[in-house]
Amino acid sequence: MLRVLTIAASCVALTSTLAGCSTSRGAQTATTAVAPSQTPATVGTPFRATGNEPSWRLDVGSAEMTLLTNFGQDRLVVATPTAQVSGGTTRYVARTHQGDLTATIVNQLCVDSMSGMPHPKSVTVVAGGRTLTGCGGEPASLLQGAEWSVVEIGGTPVIAESKVTLDFAQDGRVSGQASCNRFTSAYTLSGEGLTISKAAGTRMMCDAALMDQERRFLDALGGVQNFSIAADGALLLNTSKGSAIRAQRR
Repeated sequence: MLRVLTIAASCVALTSTLAGCSTSRGAQTATTAVAPSQTPATVGTPFRATGNEPSWRLDVGSAEMTLLTNFGQDRLVVATPTAQVSGGTTRYVARTHQGDLTATIVNQLCVDSMSGMPHPKSVTVVAGGRTLTGCGGEPASLLQGAEWSVVEIGGTPVIAESKVTLDFAQDGRVSGQASCNRFTSAYTLSGEGLTISKAAGTRMMCDAALMDQERRFLDALGGVQNFSIAADGALLLNTSKGSAIRAQRR
């Protein structure tokens, strides 16, 4: 039987650097470095973090912060405290009769230990004498944003001065330059990985080398199964045979 514990939360000061705070209606997400005069953005939809061994899930919403443990059988619900922001770290601290519930969210790449899916945030939750570690934030945010410039296809550098790009949009479309022609396709992110549908594009003709590179690029896109982020920040689109496309931010 599901056990639900709802507790009003208050904030406590952690260090002299992080000021104490009171319960607030507005939850806030982890952000990049924030100047003292700035405040973090308010969450429009709940921030979610998960971890494995043991399995847990944390949802930080505008009104409530919920921690699920024991495969969802145990639920701890508290009023969302005001976020304490220091540089790239955001911390929420709620005091309950069982002790403090602390969630620390860091702007640091995190890879799910079971699925291998990369996430933009590393998360540590301390509750009931246990420390839980996992990942948070939307994987899509790692793909979206500035355009990617492809530097390798199947381990081979792209032809000098040629243009191969990827632009992942929030609406689930990916487009760019394929070497000779522009292309557009759809991408899907699931708990298992990343897939990209067959691309459509223009039909210009270029020299044979560029046309061959374009064919290899589009074939590789169609075989993508997941993605990862390299230590240098490069995007790796992987197929069953390994890394097929390597790209860097433009």
